[in-house]
Amino acid sequence: MTDPTCQSLEDFRVRVRTWIKRNLRPSGDVPESESTPDNRAEAALQIKLFEGGFAGIAVPEAYGGAGLTLDHQEIWADETRDYETPTAYCVSIGMMLPTLLDYGCEAIKRRHIPRILRGDEVFIQLLSEPSGGSDMAGALTRATRCNDGYVINGSKMWSSGAATATYGLCLARVNWDLPKHQGLGMFIVSLKDSRVTIVPIVPASGGEAHQFIEYLDDVPVPDEYVLGGEGEGWTVAQRLLFHERNATIGVGYGYGLGGSKVGGDRTTWHTDVREVARRSGAMGDTAYATSIAENHVALIVAEQLSARLGNGMRLDKLQGQWGSLSKLGLGLDNPINAELAMAVSGADGVIWTGQGPAPEVTMNWLTARGVSIAGGSNEIQRNIISERLMGLPREPGEDRPLPFSELIKTGSGSSR
Repeated sequence: MTDPTCQSLEDFRVRVRTWIKRNLRPSGDVPESESTPDNRAEAALQIKLFEGGFAGIAVPEAYGGAGLTLDHQEIWADETRDYETPTAYCVSIGMMLPTLLDYGCEAIKRRHIPRILRGDEVFIQLLSEPSGGSDMAGALTRATRCNDGYVINGSKMWSSGAATATYGLCLARVNWDLPKHQGLGMFIVSLKDSRVTIVPIVPASGGEAHQFIEYLDDVPVPDEYVLGGEGEGWTVAQRLLFHERNATIGVGYGYGLGGSKVGGDRTTWHTDVREVARRSGAMGDTAYATSIAENHVALIVAEQLSARLGNGMRLDKLQGQWGSLSKLGLGLDNPINAELAMAVSGADGVIWTGQGPAPEVTMNWLTARGVSIAGGSNEIQRNIISERLMGLPREPGEDRPLPFSELIKTGSGSSR
């Protein structure tokens, strides 16, 4: 797909600029009636990116990608910042695809990754459960050996985009007599199977549901659709979350492919408080001046930290869970930003009947806490940073070596 002679960053930038001017619309030229993403329009745009060689810039050519580097992908992200690009494929391409690259067998990678890049298939994650909270390792969904594969039974929830997704990476228990972190497997489950029931979770902000509950009843999974092997579910899940945190903060495979751009586009997760204050007349109010300035400084720091982490990861200078630094910062800053925007907006922020779409400030306030939970709560991020980056002693967990079946009987278990 990509001209093999066009490998240098300089040549690639020229090629990108030429292509986007011929194929993409500037964001400002998108009519207001089209400002809400349409699945068909997004799909057509993703196909255009794929056929142009820009849907999987850092993905090997053998799997439908361009075979270049994350440095090339950063150039793509920079050059398309002011252009219309798909927004529906960040999870599938930025999080699930690299997990398949890490742990999928060759047949799975060749079969599914090109389809993911083209948008023909959408992958999501099936990790959280109704009974688990943040205890992902306490999964009760069961995978039972059957002939040349497994049968999955259980339930998952808080799964984004499940109604339109094709497959889910599902964490399920294969051995109840091992400690809870050891007896797990990661399975590729078809969400179009009639034995999967998907129920929407109605959001407080109204509108269409974005998150769902899934009930799995005797769903078959062939052997080759187990990632990493039968007992490697926890290892695969940790790698999946690594990619999720990177995509959330705007680095890795999700950068510039419809994912978050915390390193450059501050509106992805934050309300522009200064603009809200200008509209409401609060910009000159001394009661808010310090808070508005602090919020602006926090956004600049977030941009610089994200850029620093992205460069370190691409140059292999930073290895491990460094994305948790930015993820924690995002989880702390976003609720503060949402509350401040609500305060400076005055009556415009709190007057909403519930009919029709909520104002931006109201919507961000209603959803702000989700960023502090999704992808691992603030508390989980603090543990990761302290233990894996700073080398501090691990949080005590006397239950870790016990068989999971015993934990269920006694009702004990840690939150990790």
